[in-house]
Amino acid sequence: MIPVIDGHNDLAWACREHHDYDSTGLRETTAGLHTDLPRLAAGGVGGQFWSVWVDPVLSAAEQVTATLEQIDFVHRFVGDHPDRLAFARTADDVRTAMASGRVASLIGVEGGAQLGGSLGVLRQYARLGARYLTLTWSRTTDWADSATDLPRHGGLTEFGREVVRELNRIGMLVDLSHVAPSTMRDALEVSIRPVMVSHSAALTLCDHPRNVPDDVLRAIGAGGGVVMVAFVPSFLMQERRDWVLAGAQGTPPEVGIADVADHVEHIRDVAGVHAVGLGADYDGTDAMPTGLHDVSTYPQLLAELARRGWSRPDLEALAHGNVLRVLEASDADHLAFLDGRAARPTPIALRPAVDTTARARPAAPAPRVLVVQNSETSGLRRLGGWLEEDGVTVDVVLGAHGLPADLGGYDGLVMLGGGLMPDDDERAPWLAQERRLAADAIAADLPTLGICLGGQLLAHVAGGEVRASFGPKERGATEILLSAAGDADPVIGALAPAAPMIENHQDMITALPPGAQLLASSAAVANQAFRLGAHVRGVQFHPEVCADDLLGWTEPTTPAPGDVPVAQLVDAARLVDGHNTRASRGLAAAFAEEVRAVAAARRAIDLSGATTVGVGA
Repeated sequence: MIPVIDGHNDLAWACREHHDYDSTGLRETTAGLHTDLPRLAAGGVGGQFWSVWVDPVLSAAEQVTATLEQIDFVHRFVGDHPDRLAFARTADDVRTAMASGRVASLIGVEGGAQLGGSLGVLRQYARLGARYLTLTWSRTTDWADSATDLPRHGGLTEFGREVVRELNRIGMLVDLSHVAPSTMRDALEVSIRPVMVSHSAALTLCDHPRNVPDDVLRAIGAGGGVVMVAFVPSFLMQERRDWVLAGAQGTPPEVGIADVADHVEHIRDVAGVHAVGLGADYDGTDAMPTGLHDVSTYPQLLAELARRGWSRPDLEALAHGNVLRVLEASDADHLAFLDGRAARPTPIALRPAVDTTARARPAAPAPRVLVVQNSETSGLRRLGGWLEEDGVTVDVVLGAHGLPADLGGYDGLVMLGGGLMPDDDERAPWLAQERRLAADAIAADLPTLGICLGGQLLAHVAGGEVRASFGPKERGATEILLSAAGDADPVIGALAPAAPMIENHQDMITALPPGAQLLASSAAVANQAFRLGAHVRGVQFHPEVCADDLLGWTEPTTPAPGDVPVAQLVDAARLVDGHNTRASRGLAAAFAEEVRAVAAARRAIDLSGATTVGVGA
């Protein structure tokens, strides 16, 4: 029997949920689980990365605590069954365990949120035996975009890149399961060691966001890494994925051993036979393919591949050789870290995650921004989360529910789009009050961002010329070209030259207001962005929108010349989604900084005893 080293098994959390963390009963066949010691032996499992995962409902500190409990379970599990299991850190440890007939037990941490923002915590996990970190789980973190959440960073932030460097330094593998393709590409650019994908499949065969696109497969193969195929049915068959998306009603399409074999062969064909492995995700999902129902069934998959012509050396590479090679490539780094021989960590890697100095000072109230939403379907999306990350309290008010009488108590204003004309009072009676708020913001030079309709309202009330009907249309990814003034502008300048924005609007502004500065244009829209005074800006593009938002678009009822099908728009937008997200995130950060600065100046004046406040200070 060819021994298997599997990249991902969630037994630790399953035992927390169903067995109160007791591992002693696993010596016998255990109902309700995919994994126990008899079935590990029957499946020829020679090594297992035990996943230590925690539920993201827990806070940062609670996630660290729960991760330590998970690691404790793995150590106790091994300690309870020393004749069947052996704890392993290195490839040599794995080989020694396998030679003795025991299952080599390794640890993988499944989610960057489990660090609590601290690379000191990462180092402690490594000292306790963890050999890989999955950069995200299903939610985007403060430093990395997840495959199954809204993107906020366009991949990795600079801190995220530092996480990858620190993983390399201490000899932990970078695991790219669960992360967005942009995060995969950024991590591959930074890592100097082979990476792993512990439990995913091929995107070409099944369009599930947890799967890996071909360009990334090729890059992982070229870098000596390994992609370990998960057995999760909705990752493997498009019909099963579509059934889940449709509500999982009725009998599910059957997924079998052949479907797993197809993904194994696709990854082999794209990345190379040296770059494919197995990471089933047993006890991490309810359903498994027919014939692969638990950890005893690996031989059936290997038999299917043998029937397809796989040689024994290639099957051995798939089953254990490839992942052992990738592990071994970082073993020297890991041992040097444990022995104190590794290079010193960077200052960023030593930075405390908790700032006690800031806690000791009385916190100033967070600045507040009023967001006017003109349509239930045209919301703030990712922009709101970014502003809150940057210390700004966001109050969203739907125009139809009534707008505040004035801007008292607010340090900034954001006005969104909504498919209306700036004076479309019959359909939107609140627009009269929104125009008054816009005029007040201009008069006070309050930090303001008018988006699409919001930008058109600013131009309208300030004396610009706005069309009575819709003008030129832009849909999809559009290059925003900055003027010299835009390049120098502290907010719009964050876009950098030719930033791609994801748009769905028709141009309305034919002439800017007197005294306005043009900040940006595009091919079809002359007045894409402008500034009034120092802090009031109108834009006709959409920094709140990312490529995935296009999936909700419909085809035009009456197509115009040059209209492109939505599917093509989505594909084009995804090609620039990383650049778009970084540019939009930079704009949001710059706007938040301006809001904070103006709010701080106002507070300073208030504290000094002044009786008048100039918001444009």
